[in-house]
Amino acid sequence: MGIKAFNILFKLAWRNLWRNKRRTLITVSSVLLAVIMASALLAIAGGTQQQMVETMVRQETGYLQVQDILYHDEPSMDHTFELTGEVEEALDPFEDEIRYTVPRISGFSLAAKEMTTKPSMVSGIDPVKEDRLRGLSLNIVDGKMFAADDDYAVIAQGLAEMLDIGVGDTLVLLGQGFQAMTAAGKFEVGGIVEFSIPEQNNMMVFLPLSRAQWYFAAENRLTGLIIMPRDEEEIDQLAKSIQGRLDDDWYAVRTWKELMPDMVGLMEMQDTVYKIIAWVFYIIGGFGIFGTILTMLYERMHEFGMLLSLGMKRVRLATVGLMETVMIGFIGVIAGIAAGYPIMYLFHLYPIEFKGEIAEYMLDMGFEPVVALSVEPSIFLYQAFTVFGITLVIGLYTMRKIFSINILDATRN
Repeated sequence: MGIKAFNILFKLAWRNLWRNKRRTLITVSSVLLAVIMASALLAIAGGTQQQMVETMVRQETGYLQVQDILYHDEPSMDHTFELTGEVEEALDPFEDEIRYTVPRISGFSLAAKEMTTKPSMVSGIDPVKEDRLRGLSLNIVDGKMFAADDDYAVIAQGLAEMLDIGVGDTLVLLGQGFQAMTAAGKFEVGGIVEFSIPEQNNMMVFLPLSRAQWYFAAENRLTGLIIMPRDEEEIDQLAKSIQGRLDDDWYAVRTWKELMPDMVGLMEMQDTVYKIIAWVFYIIGGFGIFGTILTMLYERMHEFGMLLSLGMKRVRLATVGLMETVMIGFIGVIAGIAAGYPIMYLFHLYPIEFKGEIAEYMLDMGFEPVVALSVEPSIFLYQAFTVFGITLVIGLYTMRKIFSINILDATRN
């Protein structure tokens, strides 16, 4: 089939669509609504997941971490690693790809005041770098954040309340350090920080990095070196490149997906649920197209019989039917994206704020009660390919019906 013949068939299909404008517009509207609803649903899902990842990455793991090869499977002080020139040299070639790094040493201990004890997570941090990652100093509710050379602790508000301890009081810590050394120390409380995540708010104790290393008897050692990349989309390649410059027997470079497999599983489950709901909208729109095409087929059966009897090839007539179906879907998708994108972009710029019980639930889970809709191009491409697939299936049904037309029966109708 040449270009000229294709153009003729295209024009014929286009004109056929508008022979009954009302019916075509109703069908296009059903596709348009399905695309808007499905796009909005996936945009909300994408925005929620982006917020979830951003929160957990900043509060917990970072996008990448350099760790001892055994630490992920068996987190203990014995599986910390020494921050040597080898690690620093491995990162040097990627200076343009790394925004900053954040060193940490963390381990469980008992926190006590007089006769009251509570389990805690003691984390040694560089206050400037940690502040850049998650803004700890912005959440100080009493006292102040320490500097790198200070000798006092900052503890989470929930833990402070459970221990009935305040700024100026003495906190006793007892745990296990490097190579089975006893970790024990007394620190003045210089600040209290509030977390939105209950687990952190009830457990966290922060010390200057050097003091925490002294406490754990792990001089110059870290449990993890967080790496924040300039481009979050390239973390897998960056991790692979850094790993290639480190000794695989001693170091592992892990992405946030490897460090938080449970959250990745939750996100995959959410994706599945949202896509199932989106497919409900697609099926409704698909039935709208199918009903229209089926009606058009039976209304024009006599016309088809006459065209075939006059010598029109079945393949060309079937191609016209396929084009009509695909055109309806294409118009619906374009109209749906054109109508839905500005709305979604508006809610991307001005996130939806939740109130009441929903807001409280989100805060308890550690997330801000706001959702900014995602406007990733993949969301809209997904709509286009899905609707194209549905219309293609319906179009193939149309072609099959045209190929099976009995000319004598059709012309008698």
